[in-house]
Amino acid sequence: MNKPVSKMKAIDFEKVGCETMLKCYDPEEAARSCAPLLHAYELVLQSSIRRLKAKVAELKNRADALHSHLYNRPEPVRDAQMLSDDIKCRILIGLAIVAALACFVGNFTTFHLLGFGAVLTFVSATAMTALPSVVGHLAYEWIIHTRRWVHVLIVLVAVALAGCGVLMLGQARTDMVNRATAVQRTNSYVEGADVENSQPTLEPQTENSESKIHETLGEGMLLVMIAAELVLAFLIGLVIRMLTEDDPTAWRKLKKIKKLLIELDAQVFELTTLPELAKKYCSAGILRAQNGRSRRHPPYHRTITPMLILVILSALPARAQTITRYEGILIDTSKSISHAGQSHRLCDEYFVGARNLLLTEPPNTRVWVFVISKDSFGRSPLILTGWTPEAHGVFTDDLNRARKQLASSFERKSAAMTPDQPGTDIFGALWQVKISFERIGDERSKQIGQRVISIFSDMVNETKGFPLLELLSLGPDKMLDRARSNGLLVPLDGFNIYVYGASTERLSPRDWGIIRSFWTKYFAAAGAKLVAYSNDSHIGR
Repeated sequence: MNKPVSKMKAIDFEKVGCETMLKCYDPEEAARSCAPLLHAYELVLQSSIRRLKAKVAELKNRADALHSHLYNRPEPVRDAQMLSDDIKCRILIGLAIVAALACFVGNFTTFHLLGFGAVLTFVSATAMTALPSVVGHLAYEWIIHTRRWVHVLIVLVAVALAGCGVLMLGQARTDMVNRATAVQRTNSYVEGADVENSQPTLEPQTENSESKIHETLGEGMLLVMIAAELVLAFLIGLVIRMLTEDDPTAWRKLKKIKKLLIELDAQVFELTTLPELAKKYCSAGILRAQNGRSRRHPPYHRTITPMLILVILSALPARAQTITRYEGILIDTSKSISHAGQSHRLCDEYFVGARNLLLTEPPNTRVWVFVISKDSFGRSPLILTGWTPEAHGVFTDDLNRARKQLASSFERKSAAMTPDQPGTDIFGALWQVKISFERIGDERSKQIGQRVISIFSDMVNETKGFPLLELLSLGPDKMLDRARSNGLLVPLDGFNIYVYGASTERLSPRDWGIIRSFWTKYFAAAGAKLVAYSNDSHIGR
């Protein structure tokens, strides 16, 4: 189909009718305005229909001529015989392809062993494979076609050559297997037997056995290649003859023409019905615009009043919303948990654990997510802050929606984060959480609200003022005194502390125990309660 028809078919006539009606305000005037476009559309289609009908008439004449040649004669062709010959031809083509592949492999191997380059080997092997095809076609057309006994002779010779070649290949394989299985054998299989009485013995080997195997293998391959090339030449000639005979060629052409005629008749019918469809769509568009204009609208006050009531009612729960729980989540992103950038496994576990906490946040909770970095207090590395609404009994849709939004926002913002911080300032991160809690709530809410800090870290503080690994020899009590004297004791009265992912990697049991004891004493001195201290990051509430 030509381009003008394609463009005209792409027109949305219902939309055209609707827009025309909105401009004209009169159905009759809108119909008259659409008439020129519909008429042009019909003219374009008529031109295409005439071209298709001319092509259909030409194909019908060719089909009638072929049909007359095949069936209007004293001995008409039999469709069953034509189908059988077509299947036979397809099978012979497949066999010819297999024979050509065998010839190509043999020729390619030969030229490769002769030392030719890759390109020259491929070209030479292709040419040598095509040579039997050319010779076979000429020989079959001029010599073999009319002599049945030559057919039988070629087949017998090919079978004999292939059979002899297969037998020789089998003999070569037998010799190779015998050579491979002639291994050393011992006289004793008992452990601890006398070594002198268990000397290995060798099976006797025939002289020049390897050369004999190569010779047998080469002769067998030669016979198989000759048989393949002979069969290929014969099959090429036979297939070309079957494809070029008058009756099979005319029968296949007639079959294609009839299939094409069915497709063209369907196209003609489709183009014939398009103008009427365009008129109906245009009328539907005019009617839709007319109904939309005549539809009565309710008074404005009847619409605004329910909306105002809905807004007031929806605002009431928001005003009554009371935050009763505060949670800060701290995530370690220092290089110490990645083993100098070699693995992000522990950091990934921290992110998954934090996401699980966000997906299970209790109602009436305000949450912050911070990163533990080299300077956690000065940089204020806030990832996320949000809150969860109330939940009344089984009505938890808003709560579940808030949880999913928190987890989704956290995933999006932390996707590109990696453990690349050169230090770990846990004390600064604790100060950040405390200040955030005090900033958001008043004194009354801080007294009655539950305050929770969840820490995902190996708990190895790495700052200039407090290098924890270097202070392990002091013991937990003196380490606490050092932290207090350096002003690192954060007042956390009433806080509940949960530590997850306190990894044991690169630490001895003694060192890990000292670190845990230090943090237990530290949070107790800060007025907080250490509820959990675990090396597991896969946690839930």
